[in-house]
Amino acid sequence: MTERIEQLYHSVYRELASKLGTSVYKDVDVVPLAIQFYLNTIINSKTFLDRIAKVSDEKGMELLTERYFEGFFKKKKSRLKLAFSDISRYLYHKLFHKVQKSDADYLIFITNKKFFSFVKPVKEALEQKNKKVEFLVWDKNDALHNAGKVHLPITRFPSVMNKWYPRYHDFTSLIDRAHGFLPLLQNKKLILIEGDLESHHILGHLAKKHQFKTYCLQWGFFVKTVTKPGWRNMPFDKFLVWGDFFKDKFEPYNSKLDIVACGHPSLKETIVTEKGKAILFAVQKESGEHITKEEVLDFIHFGAKIALQLTDYKIIIRSHPDFDIPENIRQEYRSVSNIIWHDYKNVSLNQSFEEAKYCVSISSTVSLESIAFGCYPLYLKVNSIPLQIHQMLSGYSQHRHVFDAGNFLEGIQYLETQDLKNYLSDFRDKLYTTLGSPAVKRIVSELET
Repeated sequence: MTERIEQLYHSVYRELASKLGTSVYKDVDVVPLAIQFYLNTIINSKTFLDRIAKVSDEKGMELLTERYFEGFFKKKKSRLKLAFSDISRYLYHKLFHKVQKSDADYLIFITNKKFFSFVKPVKEALEQKNKKVEFLVWDKNDALHNAGKVHLPITRFPSVMNKWYPRYHDFTSLIDRAHGFLPLLQNKKLILIEGDLESHHILGHLAKKHQFKTYCLQWGFFVKTVTKPGWRNMPFDKFLVWGDFFKDKFEPYNSKLDIVACGHPSLKETIVTEKGKAILFAVQKESGEHITKEEVLDFIHFGAKIALQLTDYKIIIRSHPDFDIPENIRQEYRSVSNIIWHDYKNVSLNQSFEEAKYCVSISSTVSLESIAFGCYPLYLKVNSIPLQIHQMLSGYSQHRHVFDAGNFLEGIQYLETQDLKNYLSDFRDKLYTTLGSPAVKRIVSELET
């Protein structure tokens, strides 16, 4: 299926690009962005996956391509209404976003509060080299108290008479906001995290015209059926990833991007001790149609039922910041003595890793991160929707990493008969070039070039 999805993606992209040509708004050609992120709303949807699964010949593929080509051309929004909204935001920023000067060497664009802690070791390492580091955020609600100096954009006045303004408004409004950062960014270095958002790409394109460099740090990985279009054609100067495994996976989608394997800055090198019989079930948040709330709850129940079958194992079930384990489920299994509930608020992820021999999730990078603590990473299929990480690991080695409810127990019993120490060590080195301080050092070295 992946090959057919890629075929359709490129077919629709080519036809739309040929039809639309070039549409420049304030130094950014919005056409490639509009097409790419339009496709982002399609190729991982269940409706699309069901449709492409039914395609049996080239004629069917042509009809599906035509369907999604036509779907791009939505009814235009009212220029007047859009202008009123944008000018109101412009005036609000003028009144309430203070103009600040910056002598920072590096600016970090934060789009999620959890990125503050992720990037903290890199910020501190740069400051130890007498470099000044400050933050950019879209909105004051994105800031974190005591994180450091934070700058808000003063949106540029919208070019409401530009002919592309209403058609591509989802992007023109972001471009106006990004332009509000330009006085701060000239001759500076901008650090982005994850790199898959429209705003990230816009800043990457503006950098080429406005004399600043962009460096993106990897956060997360492929958790849906196919790669997010935001992780294609990334326009940054460098993309700093965790290891060669990830570099190899990102490169086919980013042929012009300088991808450098540096290591994982927030994982630490640990001395792996002999592990007892313990399986960590790492709960993750819902992910649209790919992982529903009911399927996350099923995952929790499955872990508890494994505890009933593997009575000589500790079964750790860990909550997630975006998905608490319901109290009624805890009560349902309160008599099962080998279940240990780890609340993310009271038990660190590292502590959970240290106790476990295996780490199971549905599609989270937590499973891959657990290998740094000597855990064997496992994934559980909870529905029939194909996931890219499952596909990648299914063919990675003779040692299996992906199971479903029907063969999980058998899989654990098989893995228990294997000597996995050397395999895990080699796999860890492939996933993570370095960990912790050495990774931070490599990242800083790349940021300085």
